[in-house]
Amino acid sequence: MLKSWQFWSVMTAIGILTGLLAFGFTRNPKIVKSPLINLPAANFSVTELNTGEPLELAGLKGSAVLLNFWASWCAACRDEAHLLEAAHQKWGGDKENFHVIGIAVQDTVEDARKFAKRFGKTYYLALDNPEGDIGLNYGVYGVPESFFIDAEGIVRFKQIGALTKEVIWEQVPALIERSAKP
Repeated sequence: MLKSWQFWSVMTAIGILTGLLAFGFTRNPKIVKSPLINLPAANFSVTELNTGEPLELAGLKGSAVLLNFWASWCAACRDEAHLLEAAHQKWGGDKENFHVIGIAVQDTVEDARKFAKRFGKTYYLALDNPEGDIGLNYGVYGVPESFFIDAEGIVRFKQIGALTKEVIWEQVPALIERSAKP
């Protein structure tokens, strides 16, 4: 038979474990504070997947950027593809001084092109280099991951997992507004 102090020790341990589990279930694992928030975005140079047009991120200073890491084999990337294209159509290019850039990781040119065609992607698309340096510089550990970069080249928000309409429609106008301020 357990003594009173043993009983209460066991009950206390069970209570602590239950509390920790309950706390853990209230947290969204996709909300991870990135150490890149409020720091300059890492510069990179890439070549557009279909046109061969070169792009350097630093060359877009003065424009807001939604930088999306994706892959043709990624199911969640399919879910967000139409949202990225909608953001590009609504605000992209010279309309609002906003650009969507998609960097395919661990992918082939052929598969990335097929995916882009299938989902009607018309914004700037490129491949990460074989070593994955661009993704590594952004701390990407899975796809999709997206970074919202303001006109000064500062990372303002990171989304782990597929983007939602709510996230895009909240973050992009805020970036554009921030970019328009003198």
